[in-house]
Amino acid sequence: MKEGFNSRRLWLKLGYFLAGLTIIALVIIGVTWIWFVQFVDTYQQGYVFNTRTGKITTLERTGYFVRTPIVEQYHTVDLRPMQVCINANQRVLNCKLVQFNAKGLDLFLSWHGRRDYEGPGTGGSRKGGKERTTDFSEILKSYAYEGTGKIYPFLSVVRELKNEDAK
Repeated sequence: MKEGFNSRRLWLKLGYFLAGLTIIALVIIGVTWIWFVQFVDTYQQGYVFNTRTGKITTLERTGYFVRTPIVEQYHTVDLRPMQVCINANQRVLNCKLVQFNAKGLDLFLSWHGRRDYEGPGTGGSRKGGKERTTDFSEILKSYAYEGTGKIYPFLSVVRELKNEDAK
């Protein structure tokens, strides 16, 4: 005996097809977003390294950027002021409020290389509820307390804090 047209089975197959199509579309959108879209926040200076030419280009704006994977590598530098301190035995001896100056980006990158330079309070710089220093803040601290008095174009000392003002 031949069965007739079963609309319930048709709707079930259509539902499975649409669910599968939706999952595939979401995976494609996610992979595209991860590979082709880069975000530079308002407190960051972004720059692009072109792997074909070796040229570094400073980004003029913040926000979302569509990139070419493998050819372009986007990196950022934190522009927010950060406090760097000289400590001894859990006692603060001296602190300075320093800020990265984007005008000296090329010199900084030639000395320290290309990568993301994040300040304290971002990414993985919190451990156990206590803010810890980052490689970037340690780099800026070494230039802020360098004893020769040389002025670096990538570093601005916003304020020198006395022992009473620090933390």
